[in-house]
Amino acid sequence: MTRAPLESEVREGAIKRSIGQSNVPLESSPLSGNWEWDERAGRANSNRFVDGMASLTSDPNGSGYLGVASGAALLRVTDPNPNGSEDQIASGQIIEPSNMPTLRIPYSSDSLGELDPFVKQYFNLFHKSYPIIHEATFRAQFMHVLPRPKAKAWEVLLFVVAAVGAFTASTQPSQEDVGLFEAAKARMSFDMLETGSIHLVQALTLISNYMQKRNKPNSGYHYMGLARRTAMAIGLHKEIQSPTMNLFEREMRRRIWHCLYIFDVGAIITFSRPLDFPSNGVDAELPMDVHDTAITLGTRQTPHFATETTIYTHMRAQVAFHMATSEIYSKMISTSFPSASELIEADDRLISHWLSSLPPYFQEDATQDVTFRLCHSILRWRYRNFRTLMYRPILIRRVMSRRGQIATNGEEPNYHEDIAIERCLQAARESVQLISAYWLNEHKNTMACWYGLYFLFQAVLIPIYCLRNDPQCAAADEWREQITQAMRTIESMSHIIESASLFLEKIRSIANLYPLMWPNLDIAHMDGFDTSLQASTITDFMNQIPGFE
Repeated sequence: MTRAPLESEVREGAIKRSIGQSNVPLESSPLSGNWEWDERAGRANSNRFVDGMASLTSDPNGSGYLGVASGAALLRVTDPNPNGSEDQIASGQIIEPSNMPTLRIPYSSDSLGELDPFVKQYFNLFHKSYPIIHEATFRAQFMHVLPRPKAKAWEVLLFVVAAVGAFTASTQPSQEDVGLFEAAKARMSFDMLETGSIHLVQALTLISNYMQKRNKPNSGYHYMGLARRTAMAIGLHKEIQSPTMNLFEREMRRRIWHCLYIFDVGAIITFSRPLDFPSNGVDAELPMDVHDTAITLGTRQTPHFATETTIYTHMRAQVAFHMATSEIYSKMISTSFPSASELIEADDRLISHWLSSLPPYFQEDATQDVTFRLCHSILRWRYRNFRTLMYRPILIRRVMSRRGQIATNGEEPNYHEDIAIERCLQAARESVQLISAYWLNEHKNTMACWYGLYFLFQAVLIPIYCLRNDPQCAAADEWREQITQAMRTIESMSHIIESASLFLEKIRSIANLYPLMWPNLDIAHMDGFDTSLQASTITDFMNQIPGFE
């Protein structure tokens, strides 16, 4: 006879299901029964804004599937009105710039010389983090020093490079890149997908990343699938020992494959979708950490690794990071969420080891030349963000059990849960501090803004959630400071990326809950304390937040 489950087991199961991977509160289903989407006009099916960071979209309808590790997951818990209200942020409607001229590039090859400023911007900024193209070769082809490839894929690649360069290097809201990207799309055809080439892989990969950053994440996800299949079809995932292939060609194959890997896995984690990047049968080696001058068409001997940061250092470090954390991510999105002790063990074994294995010149506190400060900073933000994501279900479970929303078995929180929660809080705190400091002191452009905003918004949701649910905690003042600091930074970011204002409004709508954030006000009134002092404390805090003056 089957034994009836004990009451404590039923309660424990309720907790696991609520914080698990397929039910509330971190994951929800669309009302329409599917996750269909339409991004052709930059909007989802229901005229709701779908951001490329998968952070603002708390409503699952028309947004595509966004799982438990996405930024949208925690927003489903913290958002008091996820399905819309009268204001633009609660309804999720996108703010479309109305007074920005779109640069339309003529579709004739005679105008390619006009792309030079944008190509330069690409190589001066984006290329330093993601060297999927060999700069010298591409520039020589662009300038007709070397013959331009006749395949249409190269021309598509050229316009995509220009679009990415224009977008990422911009220091103010701009639409220049849109015309460039439209020119790239105009040069694509179904016939092109019946070919396979290095240039096509490069173009599709950059298109994917560009579309995500331009708030068409599902479209970018599609293009990345095409890029990966094309790459495998021409064998970029394999080490080729052909005697006719020189070192330069072999290195370029490795660079392209691993840049594709970075973008693909990065997007998978952002949207919290299954990790389907192949591992079996893949033996492409990591590119060497050398300066470009060390490997040319004439190089015959393998050069020594550089002893300083190169344009390949960040790529190697990020590839190693994703390889180290793939095991953890797979557990994070599984039906049975791992225990706190399992996460801590994996963290110490994989992430800590990865961190200590970085070359001395790319360690956490290593000073970087201005050329590499952004990619170095993004890597620091990235691994803290991952730690925040992996531990936050433990934090949410603890907070919800204290609020009585989930029944508990009466046991005291265990030692490992305490460590996990502290690591989540620490990672979020450090993210707010590091991103805010970078934004205050370093060069501001759209690329820095996009990554900074993505990681900062997810980080600040942690103190907001904690403050709303435990406003009398000893750490409450510190949480308020983090919220204030993050909002000031995001407000400054809105001068470059207009959608940053949507993130700011979302934080305001969540944080502006006086009874939850300031419970002592009613207590002070009942006990005869000076409520004017309490009210002034609230006002002082709110006045520090952009938009409340």
